[in-house]
Amino acid sequence: MKNNLLIFTFSFFAFPAFGWAQSAPDFKELLDSAMVRDSNLKMQITQNKLTDLDEHKLKDIFLPTLELSGKAGYLNGTARLTSPEINLAPFINIAEGAFNNNFNVSGFSGVAKAEAKMLVYSGGKVKYLKKAVEEKKKSEDVLLEKSRDEVVASISRAYDQLALIHQSKKVLDESKKRLDINKKTADKALGYGLITPYDHKKIELAQATLNAKVVEYEGKKELLLTQLYILTGINRERLKMIDPTLSPVELLTAEKGIDQRAEVRALEHGIAAADYKIKAERTWMIPKVQLMASAYYIGLYG
Repeated sequence: MKNNLLIFTFSFFAFPAFGWAQSAPDFKELLDSAMVRDSNLKMQITQNKLTDLDEHKLKDIFLPTLELSGKAGYLNGTARLTSPEINLAPFINIAEGAFNNNFNVSGFSGVAKAEAKMLVYSGGKVKYLKKAVEEKKKSEDVLLEKSRDEVVASISRAYDQLALIHQSKKVLDESKKRLDINKKTADKALGYGLITPYDHKKIELAQATLNAKVVEYEGKKELLLTQLYILTGINRERLKMIDPTLSPVELLTAEKGIDQRAEVRALEHGIAAADYKIKAERTWMIPKVQLMASAYYIGLYG
């Protein structure tokens, strides 16, 4: 009996705690989750990071570089010297092979090299490449802004539709209450002979229409919850707890013209980047200035 009481007490306190852990996500959480989850944003952010790396490479191109290299090996060689016959009678007479000898060379050899380089003048190529990267980065930033706006629009559209669905549910509930009252009245009127069976069928038709609208409401709600789940990745159980409210939103900025659209601005920056790349390639005929210095060390040991 004591054990059962303990289990009952634990269950009584554990289940409410589990229920308190669940909370409906607000609009900001939906938006933040969608920003993190969107694949287009991920790819564009990665591309922006690669462009930043290209920009850093161009900044470092005028810095001096130092390259060190070395080699080590073992040398083993033998040379055989054969002396010819020298006959300068009566002064010198040396027989063939009198000074024959073998020379052996063996040991470890090492070669070290240090080379320093520094670009002084690139003929204007680096300058144009920097401007090309800057324009490319501006184009990518505009497209990134556009993608973020699209994510905001998708979440806002789904959230607003979910709010409309919730409002329609309230209308359906009120309609059901009125229909129940009318049905009771019609049943009594039919029993007293005040209405015909045909008139009573109208109540049944209204009931069937209301049931169809309820099924339509459930389908639209599930579709919107699935859409929010795909966009945000938030648990469906939490999404079902959302109770959005409709509120008017004021337009903070005036409508932009066609020339201010993100696609047009990104295209303009992309064209400018291509022009700078062409100018950079045309500098091939301009002389470049580069400083170089190198040092070698060769040694034989053993």
